[in-house]
Amino acid sequence: MRRRARPTTSSGRMARAYATLLISLMVVVGFATITVVGINMVHSRYENTANTMTALKRSFAADDKPDWDYWTATSSLNTSTTFVRVRAYRGDKHVRTFYSRHTRRFLRDDWRSARLLKNINIRYQSKVGVYYRASSWNQRDGEDVHYEIWVSLNNVLALFRTLFVTIVGITIMGLAIGIPVIYVLARKLNEPLLGLTTAAQNIVNADQTNYQETLPVPDTPDEVHNLSIEFNRLLQSLNQQVLRNRQFVSDASHELRTPIAGIRGHVALVQRHGRDHPEIIPDSLTAIDGESLKMQHLIESLLQLSRMDQAELQRSNVDLVSVISKGVAQLQPQVSQTIRLQVPAHAEAYVNADSVDQILSALVMNAHKYSAADSVIDVVLLETGPRVTLMVSDNGVGIPDDEKPKVFDRFYRVDSSRSKKVAGTGLGLAIVQKIVELNDGDVTIADNKPRGTRFVVTLPGKNENVI
Repeated sequence: MRRRARPTTSSGRMARAYATLLISLMVVVGFATITVVGINMVHSRYENTANTMTALKRSFAADDKPDWDYWTATSSLNTSTTFVRVRAYRGDKHVRTFYSRHTRRFLRDDWRSARLLKNINIRYQSKVGVYYRASSWNQRDGEDVHYEIWVSLNNVLALFRTLFVTIVGITIMGLAIGIPVIYVLARKLNEPLLGLTTAAQNIVNADQTNYQETLPVPDTPDEVHNLSIEFNRLLQSLNQQVLRNRQFVSDASHELRTPIAGIRGHVALVQRHGRDHPEIIPDSLTAIDGESLKMQHLIESLLQLSRMDQAELQRSNVDLVSVISKGVAQLQPQVSQTIRLQVPAHAEAYVNADSVDQILSALVMNAHKYSAADSVIDVVLLETGPRVTLMVSDNGVGIPDDEKPKVFDRFYRVDSSRSKKVAGTGLGLAIVQKIVELNDGDVTIADNKPRGTRFVVTLPGKNENVI
């Protein structure tokens, strides 16, 4: 029950997170909308007030009285809610005053108002609402004329209220609809994740496994579908690695068991019959020495492979003609076959020189073990475009096609070669493949016509960026 509670809690957290994001987004959008609309409306109202002031100044007739009909016709504001007072002064003496319709009553009302903004002349009057006052001075016929206009902002505020209520209503409705939808979508998204989690827990907690298990792959959503596929690829890779490791341990144990059994057998023989038959002691010691040497070679090869799993070779541009020629000269006395060398005048590769020599030695000795003593081993070096190819061919028994992919496996030996007459640990070609990979190359097997086997090693050519 606890395990199933986690996805639900996760769905709740996801829904709350999306709900918080939705609320924040709607608040920001609402505030931005109100601000932009408000600024544009106030700016428009200010411009209308300025135009009304200009129209008022132009409305004076020849008798120096405002032409209220002209002002009403030319004003961009609603004149029924706009009030005007014009006062004329000669020097410091007030001469006359003009009022637009209803202005006297507007000014006589309770004007004990609250100033809303300190630096902007906006006031609130309890009976008439919020007004903006604009004033201007002008001279006409030797008189100083003072113009005052009171412009109503009530319709602007009403629009603000309507806009605010609408946005709040939309926000509440969006949340009322969005949060359940988000919660449902979160649970729907979490269901395939729950399936993956449960399947992974079952694999981890299983008492036995065949290393073939896979996680379920849901069709939707695409992200979880792709994630499941990648998880299965990773799981398959890990399973294969585990199987290889288990097989490696099993094969190593098997290979070590044989020389150990031989050593123990000769020790037991010496213990039982050594006193009565001392002539068997030298032969047993020789056998023990041979078997221990096999174990030493096997352990050294195992350690070499283990180090190679995390090794990095120092590479440089190497003249392979010189390396291969010297290597063949050193190997020829060690084998009974004739090594026939074919190299170009010059061939450079971006490799580790010592590792190339090790590859050549392993392949030549492998050809030596499976070829007749009077046969020929061909070593050929070629430049093939940006790569360099090394081929080692023998005229031995060959390798069947179905066996070729397995030859580079650790401890694998072709059936026809499983004879005590052919020494070896079964790790040589596995080491060759690993060394070739560390040099950024590849190795393949082909038939050597008319008979025998050809190993083809392809290595990267000269690196022009390296001096």
